[in-house]
Amino acid sequence: MIRTYLDKYMQSWWMPSLAYLLLCALSIFTLLLGKPLEILSLYLFSPLAFISFIGIMITCFWNLNQRRWGAGIFNGLAVIICPVITALTTSAILFGVILSGPSEDGFADNLSIPTDIELSEPETHASPLGVTSEQQDELQKMVRAALEKPGGQSSQFVPSMPSLRSAATDHPDLFRAYVEASPDWHVFGESGNHFASRRWSYAGDPGDTLHGYISDFGGGSDFQTRCLICLDRKPWSRYSVQHVQEGTHLVQPDMTEGNSLQESRVMIECGGVWVEIFEQSSAPERRITQATIAALEKEFAEFQQDPAAALEQARSRSRELARKLASADNHPILLLEGMQPGIYKAVYAVNPGEPGYVYLKAYEITQGTRLSESRLTDATKTRMAWSSDPDERFGAKTGFTIYEGYWGKPYAARFEVWFIPDSGQPERKLAERNYKIEGWQR
Repeated sequence: MIRTYLDKYMQSWWMPSLAYLLLCALSIFTLLLGKPLEILSLYLFSPLAFISFIGIMITCFWNLNQRRWGAGIFNGLAVIICPVITALTTSAILFGVILSGPSEDGFADNLSIPTDIELSEPETHASPLGVTSEQQDELQKMVRAALEKPGGQSSQFVPSMPSLRSAATDHPDLFRAYVEASPDWHVFGESGNHFASRRWSYAGDPGDTLHGYISDFGGGSDFQTRCLICLDRKPWSRYSVQHVQEGTHLVQPDMTEGNSLQESRVMIECGGVWVEIFEQSSAPERRITQATIAALEKEFAEFQQDPAAALEQARSRSRELARKLASADNHPILLLEGMQPGIYKAVYAVNPGEPGYVYLKAYEITQGTRLSESRLTDATKTRMAWSSDPDERFGAKTGFTIYEGYWGKPYAARFEVWFIPDSGQPERKLAERNYKIEGWQR
């Protein structure tokens, strides 16, 4: 029986094409339906459609070989026409989905904003665009100055940071306290390990980016970079990274390509810490890597002169940041508008009184629904400077997205700053504030 159907399939001028088109239609339809039926598209209908397309080519050659010219020519034309039909149909469906607009989750459709509670609204925040070089931090100035020069063809560099090695090895407690207190560094935890990503600041205002990566693809010198200190000498992720030792020897980085730029990622083992430097830039010469090494050496050479004084200066800068970023009513929580509704920045001005992490919780007020629970925790968890003086406050800033809701449909939300002490004691709430917000449009 199978042989009979196979013979009919091979001799047919219409059956291979129809089978292909039907399988493509089923694949597209189940994919549009979403989970769980999209699994059928990915693992059943799409592979079968590909096999059936191969079947069209086989029947074309077989019919031509058997001198069945009509069926052979039709199958040959189908090899060209069927993919075109598939592409046009898929494009039309995608275009229709785009025109229909982003999907709404309906979260805020039946919510009302209470009139008997005090609600604040997120404040606008000045963009860093247009900030002059005099207002940039030291690392940023050094990197941009390095990129103004044409890059050479040699990618070798010297990973010499003796002051950083000495600071992390000889003064580990003061070193970590300094990094945690300094607004130039964002200290966070991942899988039980601690990391510090180097921020860039604009007019003294430190900016946080996704995973610490900093990029500029709009100017004459396109680049992307990240400087990450692995405080526990463990890698941040499982990606492959080249390890080298700190010292005065030349290093040849492993070069790849990313974003059409020359890419390198090097982990410099530096005594008590590791330093990962990522660079994408136009030339093989590692201009950003060398500028970052020079900036780190300069920063920690100054730290080495008087570690205790450097720590106090970092805490003083954090206190000044708290005063600068504080809301008009001096509230410990301030919400700032991001680039789109649903995307926000939060400013903390708190003092937990002991070492640990702070993070943000958010709830819709009328129903008590927790908002973007895991994502919000991961996005806002950060180390805070602290002191035993309850009158002191230290500043920190973080960015996040609220996914519940939709543009143009505001609702009331309560934001809470929570603290996780290193001592192992229970978490505690440091502050809370109510805001009128919107969810991010998908």
